[in-house]
Amino acid sequence: MKKLIVSVVLGLTTTISCSINKKDLLGTYSFTGKNIIDSLIIKEDIYIHKIYNKNSELMYQAKDNWSFAKDRINLEEFYNNEDNELQEPLSNTDAKKFLMLASYPIYRQNDQIIIEVHADENIVYKKNK
Repeated sequence: MKKLIVSVVLGLTTTISCSINKKDLLGTYSFTGKNIIDSLIIKEDIYIHKIYNKNSELMYQAKDNWSFAKDRINLEEFYNNEDNELQEPLSNTDAKKFLMLASYPIYRQNDQIIIEVHADENIVYKKNK
């Protein structure tokens, strides 16, 4: 019985210590693919999304609201590029047809917060330290 209690307490402690809260999410995240460099800046009430080409030229920039619930981040009016090459800058007007409400899982991996956009394609935003 004591072993069971100790196992449950250790399990709960590990779960609680690994959970992420809203304040933990604040900061800058990046994803570097073959075609683009994608960054998210998560602030208290808004996020800023910037996409650069491989020459570090800004190709897209927007901002909108975000929320957090049950280890998921919800990004309103998000443009999910998924490492597609942008030949020319994408205006906010042109991007409107691609914008969506996106909800992505968040987790810790080796003391780094990860926003997982597309696991099969290894598209993840990692929080910059």
